[in-house]
Amino acid sequence: MYVAVILLALLSGLLFYIAALQSALPPRRWAMLGCLFGPAVLPMFMARRRWLLVCARGGRYALLRA
Repeated sequence: MYVAVILLALLSGLLFYIAALQSALPPRRWAMLGCLFGPAVLPMFMARRRWLLVCARGGRYALLRA
């Protein structure tokens, strides 16, 4: 049981590291959060990535065009 939890923590840390590199977020911070909290960090990661995208494009730019 403990081995599965440790492997899940390491795997999610690695996946968050790769996703942070692709999203231009600080990878070591997200890897550490992924190792500590596992997949529970995913909503926070997605919200941060979305917020940085909105800030980079500006508030008046429409993300969805009709």
